[in-house]
Amino acid sequence: MSKFGSLAQICVENPGALLGREDAQAESELDAADFAKANRALTDLGYVMLPEELLEHDYDGPSKLPSHAQRPSWWHRFCGTFG
Repeated sequence: MSKFGSLAQICVENPGALLGREDAQAESELDAADFAKANRALTDLGYVMLPEELLEHDYDGPSKLPSHAQRPSWWHRFCGTFG
């Protein structure tokens, strides 16, 4: 869940553990029916789904990069440790 409004992400394990939904499904780590149920539930609650692949792109806006991160990403911006 995002710190800003109604944005959400569905990921397998931890964010960044796999390259996204398609990779997770290809590796049999994410069942398509389970993903659809989770997606529907979040959509019904008014959330907009953000693909993990998009959130892994570099963020070049102002940030306080957390000590564990090598570069800021959109995940850090919307879901992580800086605002």
